[in-house]
Amino acid sequence: MDRPYLIEIRLMGEPRFVTKKLIFDIYRKFRVKKVASNHPVPHVTLFGPFACNSIRDVIRCLREVGSKYSELEFNIEGFDYFELKKKFLFITTSSKKNVIYLKIIPSNDLKDFRHSLAKKLLKFTDAVNASHDSKDKFKFHATLAMNDIHYKFDSIWKYLKNYEVKTKGVCYRITLLNQGKIMYEYELSTGRLLNRE
Repeated sequence: MDRPYLIEIRLMGEPRFVTKKLIFDIYRKFRVKKVASNHPVPHVTLFGPFACNSIRDVIRCLREVGSKYSELEFNIEGFDYFELKKKFLFITTSSKKNVIYLKIIPSNDLKDFRHSLAKKLLKFTDAVNASHDSKDKFKFHATLAMNDIHYKFDSIWKYLKNYEVKTKGVCYRITLLNQGKIMYEYELSTGRLLNRE
């Protein structure tokens, strides 16, 4: 089944500038695919991808949970990576490092917001990420490079050691995407639902 929807926060200000610069640096220096074609959009995925029978239910949940917050803060501190492991029975047969990302350290409000939203959305969506229903296991991250990095990982990782990334960010809107395009944004401070226009 196709899972066209995604809920994210878009990085703004210094976090956006730093993330975008790193994405382009890695792309140029190591000839890896950019995170999103020619216009990478630095973001932190909160839920999804997913499909559902009614997008109105998703919007209702966004409003219910979002109405308790006026902004959501986070810090960005250093780098990490995801490793894709293939297993047979209980033995790891192969592994490859397939995503390098900036570590997002969420405020308690951001953690609570994401967890509350996920608990509601899991009741009527088909999201399959096992960490969605966990408050502490969910990895907040902003992707820098992915997919075609396995053989270049050590070089990229060594290169990133030259950077010391530490900055703060604030989120004022939650973005709902449909097939990569903004469908709606929920503005936390005003409680307004903004459409693409």
